[in-house]
Amino acid sequence: MDTQIQGESFIMKILVTGGKGFIGSKIVEMLSKDHKVTVVDNHDTYGIMTKEDLHKLLQWRTRNWKAENVSVIDGDILDRLVCLKAFSHNPEIVIHLATYPRAKIVDEDPIVGIPKVINTTTNLLWHSEKWNVKKFVYVSSSMVYGDFVDGTKEDASTKPKNIYGEAKLTGERMVKLFAKRDGLNYNIIRPSGVYGPGDMPDRVVSKFFAKAMKNETITLHNGDNKVDFTYRQDAARGIVLAALSSVANVSFNITAGNATSLRTLAETIIKITGSESDIEDIGNHKLYPMRGTLDISRAKDLLDYEPEFSLKQGLDSYYDWLQNKI
Repeated sequence: MDTQIQGESFIMKILVTGGKGFIGSKIVEMLSKDHKVTVVDNHDTYGIMTKEDLHKLLQWRTRNWKAENVSVIDGDILDRLVCLKAFSHNPEIVIHLATYPRAKIVDEDPIVGIPKVINTTTNLLWHSEKWNVKKFVYVSSSMVYGDFVDGTKEDASTKPKNIYGEAKLTGERMVKLFAKRDGLNYNIIRPSGVYGPGDMPDRVVSKFFAKAMKNETITLHNGDNKVDFTYRQDAARGIVLAALSSVANVSFNITAGNATSLRTLAETIIKITGSESDIEDIGNHKLYPMRGTLDISRAKDLLDYEPEFSLKQGLDSYYDWLQNKI
């Protein structure tokens, strides 16, 4: 993996928030091979799973970390003392992933959710400014676009349809404000529909597999709606490339670049599992926009990003993991 910044190769000190999360843990695995990584994570279950199950999941997610290169800080980055401890490691790059795992959680409890998304980002930006961080990588969401069509580029209009998307867009604006006032370099990442081994059980691909493996009906909210589903390893690699590249102050779509309808996703999962599940379409969900394929040409051109997993390959890999996990 290319670890060059401004033409030189050397060991970097990198802070990853949400570093034990679904995507963050894969990023730490990739980075810890060659760099010193500080991880901050609060180990929140978000009411999705038991603490015991989360503990087992975290053990799996972190099993391939190069332990001597990773320092873990347990705590919430809204706590300024936790931030001070993290920044005492003098990170040169900050990769900020810590957030709620699903848009629905923020939309159902915005009083708690909005501060979690926005204030954590502001707290990290303030500390990054004070500690002279070289680059801040903010992992946003394709939800910032609202409804969008196939071929949507990063300079398209942003009109979020849910609170989560609006909160993420506000985070992007905060990043740009800090960059403008203090010269902080940044990159903004907009992933979409990330799935794969190590995922939480309540996300769409996970839920479809769970239903199919029990031969239960898979319920769709508008089966014609499409999502640019992205395999975990591809998303993590794209974020790492954006962090280590000399390219700065750019927004990137980091996705598979090939959207699939929810109906096709369900049909593919039924075929992979050999399930007898039926499919029921109950129509649009008010929280979710109409989506399509995101244009990833900028990431390809500037970062040499290239997704390696087709949807079928990714789903096969995820199914293998689900059958043999933990």
